[in-house]
Amino acid sequence: MRVSSPIGDLPFEVEAVRLEGRELVVEGRLGAWGSRIHVGPEDVPMLARALRVPLAAVAAAGLAAYLAGRRR
Repeated sequence: MRVSSPIGDLPFEVEAVRLEGRELVVEGRLGAWGSRIHVGPEDVPMLARALRVPLAAVAAAGLAAYLAGRRR
């Protein structure tokens, strides 16, 4: 995974993923720096907006596969 920033493109290597209370925590390394990403319930609307097109495509593909299976 790569992260673009003002200081350049850096690799982000995921080292651990866990739940802390109601947050999803992703720990890893961003270049030489240890990094931690916290995703909480308040972030869901933002993530839903960002993922709406890919999720819609997956849903459409799933529906098409289901319908094709019923026709057989």
